[in-house]
Formats: sequence, C-alpha cells, structure tokens
Amino acid sequence: MRQIIRFAAAAILGVVGFSSWAPLFAQQGYVHEASGNVTGQVGAEKPTRADKGMTIATKSTIATGPKSYAVLKFEDGTVVLLKENSSFQVQTYSYLQDAPEKANAVFNLLRGGLRLVTGLVTSKNREALRVATPLATIGIRGTDFSAELTNPLFVGVQTGAVTLSNTAGSQLVIAGQYASVASMSQIPVFIEAAKLPPGALQFPQVALPPATPLAAGAVAGGAVGATAAGGTVGGVGVTAAIIGAAVIAGVAASGGGGGSSSTPPQH
Repeated sequence: MRQIIRFAAAAILGVVGFSSWAPLFAQQGYVHEASGNVTGQVGAEKPTRADKGMTIATKSTIATGPKSYAVLKFEDGTVVLLKENSSFQVQTYSYLQDAPEKANAVFNLLRGGLRLVTGLVTSKNREALRVATPLATIGIRGTDFSAELTNPLFVGVQTGAVTLSNTAGSQLVIAGQYASVASMSQIPVFIEAAKLPPGALQFPQVALPPATPLAAGAVAGGAVGATAAGGTVGGVGVTAAIIGAAVIAGVAASGGGGGSSSTPPQH
C-alpha cells in the first residue's frame, strides 16, 4: 500500500509541481537569507541550490561554501546563522505551539560554525533542543551561543547557558565564557577569548530576524508557494526539489527573543 501511495504522490507532484503541494507537510523552518554558494538536500538526495524562502524539513542538510553564509529560521522562532564552509543538518524537529512542552529538536553541526539564538522550543522543556557534534553534544537552555568545529570544538556563549557533554563528562558554560573540546573522551575545558584561533567564532555582520514564532503556514512572511520551475510567489523563492522530496517522504510515512545582529567575540 505504501508503494502505491508513494508512486501516486510522485505522479501528482510531477504534474502540478513540487512546491504546489508544500502546505501538505508540517512547516518546520525556512532559509531566511542565503549569500554565495549555499546548497540544501534532504537525506541522500542530490544537493541543489538553497535560495531564500526554501522550506527546511527534517533530514535536511544545509551547506555553505567559501565566502558564503546562510540564515535559517524555525517554526518556534529559533534562528541559526551558518558561516562559510559549514554543514548543518536537521536531525529531528518537532514543535507545536499548543503543546510546547512536547517540543524536541536535534541539530547536527557536521562542519564549520554556527551561531544559534533560541526561540520558544525550550520555553517549557529545557532539554528540548540539542546540537550534536562529533566531539560533544551541546545542550541549550534558552540562549544565544556560537560553536565552531575545527578540531577542537570551540563554543562561546553570548547570553544564557549551554552544557557541553561527552563520554568524559559535562561542563556548564554561561554568558561571557568560552570552552573547547579536544575529543569525545576529553572533558570540555574553559578557554580565554584571546586564545581562540584566528577567525574562530567570527561570523558575518548580518542582521538576524527576531527569534519569534512563525505565523501558521507562513514562510518569510508569506505563504509557501512557487511554480514547478522553481519561481516565486509573493517574492518568496522555494527550491521545489527539496520540498517535493519532503512531501513524498511524509505521504509514504503516513501509511495508511527579539531581533539581533551577529557580533563576534572580542579577542
């Protein structure tokens, strides 16, 4: 039965265009801004250009090339800024405005650096949001922090607090502090900002959107929509291939804050 549903969904999408069916799956996030070489993919699908307004679904990976950056925003208001040469994956994301205590989000920092400002995902459950890296998992307690994976992992907290946990133990890092993690088997240690490597935890000077929840069914202030060729509706561009992949996966599976600007640490 699932094979029939999958085939039918693919056939329909082929006729009317992927993005015409975008409202069928739960909104999770979108690309608020993309500069330079930014790509996106769902699962093992082929990467395609990630344009402003592209919807982000679970299992999406966003990557930035040299001299590039991307700003992502999620349904609860969480904002992520990716610096150049970074790779970021949405492993899990679930947020219901009517039941924020059930929120659950796991992001993966695979390469490079990010700055993250939380929205409401942790408002009722402080354990609801985590950022996984190869060296430590970052537990977020409602905060504004930066992380960069350069071997070691560097983390700096602007406001709030995070916990860095791995097989060696756990360390609380609060506003104004910086820490590094050399390996999964070594406990996180504090480091002075002046001793960070050149360029570490330095981000583009771009204005970030407010960390406020998205309106129901809205992306970048307007409804999701685009032509089959990947055009725009209401000035919002959408990458149809990524949206279509998420829709097919969803159909088959059914079976049957405040504004902020990016300010680097003072070394």
